[in-house]
Amino acid sequence: MRRLPAIFCAMFSAVLLVVPAHGGDIPTNSRKAIIAYYETGGSYAALVHFAPSLNEVATDTFGVDDQGNISGDAPKAALKVAHSKSMLTLATVSNFGKSDFSPHIAHLVLTNPRARSRAIGSMLRVVKESGYSGVNLDFEAIPRKDRAAFNSFVRRVSQRMHAAGYLNMVSIPAELRDDPYDSWTGAFDFKALGKAVDVFQLMTYDENGPWGPAGPVAGLDWVEACVKYAVSVVPPGKISLGIPAYGYDWSLTAGTGVQVHWKDIPALIARTGATPQWDTATSSPYFSYQTEGGANHIVWYEDATSIPLKSALAVSYNLGGVSVFALGFEDQSFWDAVHAGGF
Repeated sequence: MRRLPAIFCAMFSAVLLVVPAHGGDIPTNSRKAIIAYYETGGSYAALVHFAPSLNEVATDTFGVDDQGNISGDAPKAALKVAHSKSMLTLATVSNFGKSDFSPHIAHLVLTNPRARSRAIGSMLRVVKESGYSGVNLDFEAIPRKDRAAFNSFVRRVSQRMHAAGYLNMVSIPAELRDDPYDSWTGAFDFKALGKAVDVFQLMTYDENGPWGPAGPVAGLDWVEACVKYAVSVVPPGKISLGIPAYGYDWSLTAGTGVQVHWKDIPALIARTGATPQWDTATSSPYFSYQTEGGANHIVWYEDATSIPLKSALAVSYNLGGVSVFALGFEDQSFWDAVHAGGF
């Protein structure tokens, strides 16, 4: 996901019944997986408060360097809460560098045998020592030339995790078709990756962001088109549909933008006196305002109408569940909206 921080997904009941996890009790009912990403800051308080609304958590707290070394920490208090609620837990490992996802790190980990072996061994050790149910690979900005290497890497991670009784989830940028030459998504072979992993976390957000023109964060038309492609090559029950708990505020005057969390949107509307609008074509809310300095802004976001339409897609397409980015961005109304879609 082309985002300001990073993202994770979970394990679904059909697979859970045959792949034991060591990091906590595995739910054996047919409830769809509701995964939430754990970041920093307000994530712990949100996990405690909204625990009844989810059943899996991915801690986005680990990174890998170009030598295959894993850094980061398992949030012990958060894992204790998750395990007490019988949630599945995943250790999200990303190639996030100093300020963004690093193609250099991804390339070396995928193609250098020593770095690759060290990374896989280190991920397995993190999962075992910290009591996780499995790992979530969140490698982004992978050079398209490393497509075959990434397929091989994901297969090997799955083999090692499964042999030890753990799960493997991979986060995938959403796309409308397979294009090996695309600079952002070309390295992701949906069909091959879908065969290798337990959970295929589809990052159906950041359709638009501060790196480009203003527009919906996850327009329903775009999300459904991405789902249609994904289910054509990946078993639907493996797919977790990404749902954003945030929007973006673009300064049209300055040509910049910032992320705005769900829970902060009402205050922004009240402070600016803006009037929310609804874009029928994309089923997305937005509003415009002007600062005291004269800068023109437009905010595209999610609300209690747009979110249920997205979560309902996971039901209508018989997907394994949804994955939310991220804990601490939301309030209770967000989770009410997710469940209003049929969860």
